[in-house]
Amino acid sequence: MTDIDKLQNVFENLIGSYGWLFLAGVAALFFRNLIINTVAGIMFLFGSDFDVDDIVYIDGNKKARIVRQTLFKTVFHLIETDRKLIIPNTSLYELKLEKVLPNNGKKL
Repeated sequence: MTDIDKLQNVFENLIGSYGWLFLAGVAALFFRNLIINTVAGIMFLFGSDFDVDDIVYIDGNKKARIVRQTLFKTVFHLIETDRKLIIPNTSLYELKLEKVLPNNGKKL
């Protein structure tokens, strides 16, 4: 057996044993944004801070209502301009969202 045959045998054993790790790494890099956006969407959906139909202020000055929450995006209706604002869930944590409390925050 020559040195080339030995080297080829070593590479075949490595790829055969660890080839699935390489494929999983490539898939994770390829779907990275999708995975991150989905995780952010799950955190925003199942968190108790914001719900659909909540009135919020975006960056302190834009009054909006949360219209829809999905795994990938959140849709706001801007009340003053009557426009729709679509934000990817990965960008939600960069926004400053202020929620309007019922009864001005006073307890009944």
